[in-house]
Amino acid sequence: MALVTDAVTGEPMSLHRTWICADGRKADIDPQRLLLGGHRKQGGVIRMWPDESVTTGLGIAEGIETALSLAWAYAPVWACIDAGNLKALPVLPGIESLVIGADNDPAGIDGAHACAQRWAADGVEVHMTKQTENDLNDVLKEVA
Repeated sequence: MALVTDAVTGEPMSLHRTWICADGRKADIDPQRLLLGGHRKQGGVIRMWPDESVTTGLGIAEGIETALSLAWAYAPVWACIDAGNLKALPVLPGIESLVIGADNDPAGIDGAHACAQRWAADGVEVHMTKQTENDLNDVLKEVA
């Protein structure tokens, strides 16, 4: 379970639930992830580090697993829930460097590039991952 908050205000918006097995794999159920019904997710993020840890730099990714994988190399990180939220993440004041853990699928690439272009146009230094696997979590699972 993870709290979804508004990316700008930090106000609670919803809960994000992922069903996992005891060994850490996602449970073989449909859907594997679910947001609390009747709540909006647009503009929401999962703050995986507290706001006071976010000073001049921030790492972002679509999902929780990819954000945690990005955290092996860069922190603090937030999960944007999906490619649409990542794509629309507003430029946040005070952030000088943004690291995007991009998913390697059409929606992920589009969302990451659109976010990167908007933040860079506002003067933020932007770095984006690129891997042949779908996401950083897949990369780490292969080498583990």
